[in-house]
Amino acid sequence: MLYSLLSFSIKNTETLVSNYIKFLKITLINKLYKLVPHSLFYNNIFIKFYIKELKFNTNKYEIKHLNYYNSRINPLYQATVPTEIFINNKNIKFNFNLFKFPKIDSQNNLILNGLKKVFISKIKRDSGIYFNKIKKTNYTVHRASILFNNFNLINIELKNNQFKIYNFKKKIEIDFIIFLHYLGINNKDILRLSKYGNSIFLKTILQNSIKNYNLISKNIIFYLKYLKELAFYFEPINYNISKEFSLNINYKQYFSNFIELEKLQNRMGHIFRNNLSYLSSDLINILDFLIDFKFNKKNFIDLDNFSNKKLENILNIFLDQIDTILEKRLNFLLNNLKKITISNKFNFINLINDKQNIYNFKDQFNIHPLIQYLDQTNFLSEFMHKFKLIKSTKINMREFKLRDIRTSELGKICLINTSEGLNSGLVVYLPQNIIIDNSQINTPIYTNIKTFKIKTINSTQQEKYNISLESKLLRKNKNSFFLNSITFYKNYLEKNFLNKESYFEQSELFSLSQNLVPFLIHNEPTRVLMGAKMQTQSLPLIYKQKPLVTTSANQILSLKNNNNIYALQEGIITYVSSYKIIMRDLLNREIIYYLPNFNFSNQNTLINYTPLVWPGERVFPGQLLANSQDFIDNEFSVGNNCFVLYGSYLGYDFEDALIINKNLIENNIFTSLHLDSYEISCLYDTNNYSEITTCNVPKYTMFAKRNLDKFGIIKEGSKVLEDDLICGKIRLYNLNNKQESLGKFLYVLFGYHLRNIKDTSVLISSGNGGRVAKIELFSNSNIFKEFNTYLKFKIFIIKQRILETGDKLWGRYGNKGVIAHIANSVDLPYTEDSLTPDIITTSVGVPSRMNLGQLYESLFGLNFYYLDKRILLKNNLNSKLGPNYLKTLLYNYLKQINMYKGIFQFNSYNFGKSQLFNGKTGEQLKGTSLFGVSFYTKLIHMVKEKVHYRTIGPYSNITQQPIKSRSKKGAQRFGEMEVWALEAFGAAYNLKELFTFKSDNIKARFNLQEYLLYDLPLKNSILSESFYLILNQLKSLALNIEALILSENDRSLININNK
Repeated sequence: MLYSLLSFSIKNTETLVSNYIKFLKITLINKLYKLVPHSLFYNNIFIKFYIKELKFNTNKYEIKHLNYYNSRINPLYQATVPTEIFINNKNIKFNFNLFKFPKIDSQNNLILNGLKKVFISKIKRDSGIYFNKIKKTNYTVHRASILFNNFNLINIELKNNQFKIYNFKKKIEIDFIIFLHYLGINNKDILRLSKYGNSIFLKTILQNSIKNYNLISKNIIFYLKYLKELAFYFEPINYNISKEFSLNINYKQYFSNFIELEKLQNRMGHIFRNNLSYLSSDLINILDFLIDFKFNKKNFIDLDNFSNKKLENILNIFLDQIDTILEKRLNFLLNNLKKITISNKFNFINLINDKQNIYNFKDQFNIHPLIQYLDQTNFLSEFMHKFKLIKSTKINMREFKLRDIRTSELGKICLINTSEGLNSGLVVYLPQNIIIDNSQINTPIYTNIKTFKIKTINSTQQEKYNISLESKLLRKNKNSFFLNSITFYKNYLEKNFLNKESYFEQSELFSLSQNLVPFLIHNEPTRVLMGAKMQTQSLPLIYKQKPLVTTSANQILSLKNNNNIYALQEGIITYVSSYKIIMRDLLNREIIYYLPNFNFSNQNTLINYTPLVWPGERVFPGQLLANSQDFIDNEFSVGNNCFVLYGSYLGYDFEDALIINKNLIENNIFTSLHLDSYEISCLYDTNNYSEITTCNVPKYTMFAKRNLDKFGIIKEGSKVLEDDLICGKIRLYNLNNKQESLGKFLYVLFGYHLRNIKDTSVLISSGNGGRVAKIELFSNSNIFKEFNTYLKFKIFIIKQRILETGDKLWGRYGNKGVIAHIANSVDLPYTEDSLTPDIITTSVGVPSRMNLGQLYESLFGLNFYYLDKRILLKNNLNSKLGPNYLKTLLYNYLKQINMYKGIFQFNSYNFGKSQLFNGKTGEQLKGTSLFGVSFYTKLIHMVKEKVHYRTIGPYSNITQQPIKSRSKKGAQRFGEMEVWALEAFGAAYNLKELFTFKSDNIKARFNLQEYLLYDLPLKNSILSESFYLILNQLKSLALNIEALILSENDRSLININNK
């Protein structure tokens, strides 16, 4: 499917696959045409390369191998050039393999060692001319850097009234005027072409440059020839063949994609052309600019302006390394020409094309930091992982300027979404609707409000437009009789009259994960970031619902989904099942669409597809046939609408902890499916016997073998528990001399024969019980033949993960919580119409975290639950339709449910709150609480995978407290929130042990050791060293606190302030 369902998408198939095809058909071939020589002559041996017959060979695998992550699967292309060697009036023809590089599938994924990986794009400095000012102690340097292919080839500086050319690598300094003379541009031409031709300043510089002729050395002369060759370079690359073949050293430093003319016209007012007739005027224009900057006639352009940046993709890595790879391959061919003869030509060809001698990009990509393991928790996480960008400049990474969002990055980088921690601001994400064209990010703008015409512009074009931000409208006042708006012009925000010709939408400033959050502007930005991050960590559920309060991003995300299955032709559906859909088109052709069910993602979540059509239905091209597990009716949804009560229940609502209704577990509301695979091989050995599968395996009970068939392999559909046998397998081996003598001895004594059988059966590991979904058998495949394997099969087991105490649930506003208690439905409070809450959470965290959007969603959700409706909201309703529009809308719906349903929530005393009743006694509770409907989802951080058994671990030498972090082998270090959790459950003895024996109470720790080792009496531990430290700190504030306890013997008071 090479067409895109949505035009504005960076990661759609149209953008990525077409770029990769263009790379294979045009870019790579053109570069190989320039790099690979047509012929070589070396030691009376003539080699001819037929570069125009260049081929790209590929390997093919079945889909089932790719889906189940065989570790040896590596789809790749291999570049091959037909070559002919002439030696002693005879010729040898063979295909010379150059290199291998991986394939990219239609979803921009790399498959390396059977795993799906993705390349993270990097923002880097574009080629061009950059002017900057460097302040020294006694003088100021004005520099013009010409960047060729990410390499500062020429640096022209104006320092101490002298123009110099610097090469920092070669440590060469040349007078710029002498370089112009060397190019044939004399002083008269300089004065004629320069706008400062009549100035005394420029004439003085020209006179002083004559003195520098005496400083010219041989190195400077060679460098001048090099610069001249660079300036007048328009011929194909020459190859100088000596003992070693070498490509032109300066090839990387030449123009491959020089400065855009439009960009230079915008900055300089002149066109810096790569043309002989304009070379002199272009160089003198640089000289004029440096003089302008010296006398403050022009302002420096920000080097970090986004118009100076470009994106580096995976294709650039190919192109940057091909020349060095070809150089090594051709040198390897020349060095082995001595071994060639007509008789052993096949051995020579095998040596040259041996896979160990061919460079494979796979080895580099496996350790490349920008090629990451694809996050496939849900489709949004996969989509946002491909939208990730990394900022890369030469500025110190500790500077905060690099991490800030600049005005030139509006519409190019998401304003909120970034990574947390040390990489905050360095790892960013792309906005919702953008297009990448020639490594530049283009943003769509609306050029006409009435017709909704859309135009895409890059950063350079954006400076020419006066773009208004759609949501930021200012009222009329006495000073202005027109409607004003905040506009974006030349990378600055201004207040101007309302511009109806071009404007941004608010959704263009944020990524898709932020636009999925309704009431975005009612939340604090860090909470919005947290909510966006948690959406990418949400698990697909068995039973899910569409959110009652939604945004347009849910449908847009489904349009960007390439995993859904669409109809390619018009026709009639004839057959529908869980694994295939059969259709008859208008030409009576049978088209079969296979559903890739029972696959597992990189995070071991189940990938499942649901058909949306029925037999006899007529479908049209582009119609959706099947949805993936993250979508309902082509709308992204990974959660459920739950009744939420903001209140307290038996103290279990500590620190955002959640109390859930047991009905959620009984009805499998938040139950998710996970897939485990067991790969089993049967080995053969020429010396001993092979492994065989059988159900007659000794030492196992009949209950453990109840699900095995007669071949010893578990049956499909059977339910397995812990320590169940899934494959009975034994291995026979020959007895050696010592074992035979021992066997005879045992037979004489006990009548027992020594068995030559070894048990190699496979059992279900602890905690991984489930149901067998599929068994795949592979026999005599070339993929695993070299491992002495004659049979190989995989067993896929689906596990159900039900909610339990310790799991995490979250809302869309960063309001996450851990399940602290599972309560019976009859014990929970209920409303007047007998609705019991599914989730109870504390209301203390709402005002402190300033995520008020959850309150709006709760009230709107309850209204639409009663009215049996759904609402699609835009995030800028208040700013677009007035500051009180959202409140008026809410009042209107509260009146509707009062009128049609009799639910009285619209009153001036307790607005939006409900009266609750005690579930145990039926009594009316004092006061009212907020009761509503919110959208909740389960996170992938489940408690079963977070339980770890650790030892006490080391202690810090200074504080004598346990060290935290698992990497340092830390152990039971409890913080404030963990202590509050134990307090809520009344675990007093655990708290005492953690605060005293396992903390910094040294005497109690040694006393416990003596009690365990030498059976000495255990003394009662009272206070830790940290408590004494608090007392000393309070004494420094002139506060005397005395702590008294009762003596065990005479019940008298003892002062424990002094140890």
